[in-house]
Formats: sequence, structure tokens, C-alpha cells
Amino acid sequence: MRYTTAVDLWDYHVAEAVHSGKLKLQPGQWVRCGSDNLSRFVRITSGGSIHAAHWNGSGKARNERFQTLLAVK
Repeated sequence: MRYTTAVDLWDYHVAEAVHSGKLKLQPGQWVRCGSDNLSRFVRITSGGSIHAAHWNGSGKARNERFQTLLAVK
């Protein structure tokens, strides 16, 4: 699967497409969550929540958070 350009998960239509499976994102895909800073998509939980690792002051902190979230089952 290919990565796409960053999508805004705060856009209702984009979020709906992700939930319905019309838009498939893979872990690590760059996304926006209502800000100019990029986040990294992690997964959709069994309860339907979208998990993403957000900017926390540095790219390093965001990537560490991404790795932590990936390890959570």
C-alpha cells in the first residue's frame, strides 16, 4: 500500500471515509488533526476511535509517542 498526501482527520468527510474503509491509512501515514503540525496515524481502535501521534514540541517526541502507541495492543 502507498502513503498518500497528508489528510485532515478533522474534516468530517475524511474521517467518515477512514471509518467506512473508503480511505485506507497505514500506520505512519502523515495526517493533520486541525493544525499545521503533522501527526502520524496509528490505527482505528475496535471502538472506532482514530489514534494518531501528535506534535509534542519536536519531531523526536512525536516519533517516540508514535512508537509507544504502536506497541499498545
